[in-house]
Amino acid sequence: MITLNVSKNWVILLPLRVRTARVMGDELVRCIRLLRNAGGCVLGDPPVADALDSAPEDMAPVVVLYIEDAGNEKNGFFWRAGQDRIEIYGNSRRGLCNGVYDFLKALGFRWPGPGIETIPPGDPARPWLFPLGEACGKAPSRGLPARRRLVIPGNRRNRDALIPWAARNQIDALVIPPEQPGSFFSKKTGASRAQGESFRSLADQYALSPEVGGWALSLLVPRRYFFLHREFFRMERGKRTREFNFCPTNPETLGLLKGEAEKLFRSHPEVRVFHLWPDRGHEKTWCACPTCRAFTPEEQNRIAVNSAADVLLAVNPGARLSYYEDSEEPGTIAVRANMFPCAGFIPPPD
Repeated sequence: MITLNVSKNWVILLPLRVRTARVMGDELVRCIRLLRNAGGCVLGDPPVADALDSAPEDMAPVVVLYIEDAGNEKNGFFWRAGQDRIEIYGNSRRGLCNGVYDFLKALGFRWPGPGIETIPPGDPARPWLFPLGEACGKAPSRGLPARRRLVIPGNRRNRDALIPWAARNQIDALVIPPEQPGSFFSKKTGASRAQGESFRSLADQYALSPEVGGWALSLLVPRRYFFLHREFFRMERGKRTREFNFCPTNPETLGLLKGEAEKLFRSHPEVRVFHLWPDRGHEKTWCACPTCRAFTPEEQNRIAVNSAADVLLAVNPGARLSYYEDSEEPGTIAVRANMFPCAGFIPPPD
C-alpha cells in the first residue's frame, strides 16, 4: 500500500507563473501542515519551488504539478503516487485543480460544506503515515454539456465561501443568476460592481468558469409590461396571467425577448455559456392561447429559447446556450446548433 509519509522533507514543484498552480501549491502545503500536526511532526511547511528551476538537492521527495495550457474547456487530470514522488497533471488549470483535489480525496480529505473539512486519520501505530486509497487517479475531460455546475443562490450570504467548496468538490463552473451584483438586471452601483469583480477574481484563482443564467428565461419578458401588453403573457382558462413564463407564439413577445436577450449577452462578453430555463417548478406551465395550444410545453419552451439562441449567435458566436428539457417527447421543433440541454447541476450545500 502506498502511504504519504509527512515526516519526510517534501518539496512542492510547480509552474509559479500560473496563478492557479500557486493556489494549488498553497492548498497542498496547507493539507500537509494539517497532517503533520495530526501526526505529531514538528517540521515546518514544505517549501514551494518553481518547476523550471534546478531540481532540489539531496534527492528530496517531491510533489510535482504539471499543467497543459489547453484552456478551460478541458478539465481532465491524471495523478500517480510513489513513496518519494507524487505527480499531478491537469490538461488545463481546471484539470489541475480537479487532479489535486482527487489526490487529496484519495488521502481521505472531505469537504461536506463551506468551511467544513474532514482530515483523514493516520496509522495508529505510526501517525505520520497516511494511506492512499489508490496509487493513481485519472479522469478524462467532461464535455461542455457534462460539466458539473453549481448554481449560486441569489439570496445567499457570503457567496465567496462557496468558491473553494465548489473547487474542492470538483465542480467546473459557477452559474450566476443574472440578477446578481454586476449583472445586467442588477443596479450597477459601485458596491455591486466591486462585489462582482471580487467574486470573479476569486473564482478565477480556482479556474471555475463563470456562467450566467439559470431559471431566468422569464426575466427576458419583464412583468412590468403586463399592464399595457397583456398579450405578451400566458393565457390560462381564457385569461392572461403574468405568473409563470409567457406567450411564446406572439411575435411581439419574441421581439421583446430578443431585445432583452441582446442586452444580457452584450453585458457579459466574457461569458461563454448562458442558461435560460423556464420558471423553477413551473417548467411545463406554458400558454394555452389559441395559437400556443398547437404546441406542447416543450415545444413552446424551444420556440422561446431558439429566439434567444439566434441573438446569442449574432452577438457572441463562440458562446453556447443551455435549455431545460426533461421529456422523452420533445416534439418536432429542432433546437439551434449553439444550444445544449442542461445537465450536471449540483445543489448548493445547506
